[in-house]
Amino acid sequence: MANDDLVCVFKGQTFEAEVVRARLEDSGIPAMIQNNSLSAVFSSYTYMAGHVCVMVNPADVDAAMAILAQETDGVNDSQL
Repeated sequence: MANDDLVCVFKGQTFEAEVVRARLEDSGIPAMIQNNSLSAVFSSYTYMAGHVCVMVNPADVDAAMAILAQETDGVNDSQL
């Protein structure tokens, strides 16, 4: 996945971004985390590295946002 035309659909801490990325990929949406390299340096101090973005292809933005909206509504597929 090239980083040139990707869109950020989530911005947060590294551990949150990993969960979001996994959720999107489980739903068939290719995703990657941008700005993740600094967290390896800080290890347990990842909050110091700042926020990272979960990036998707522009064609997948609407589907990704719909999936993330389900998660933030307090109801997800595992709770139904």
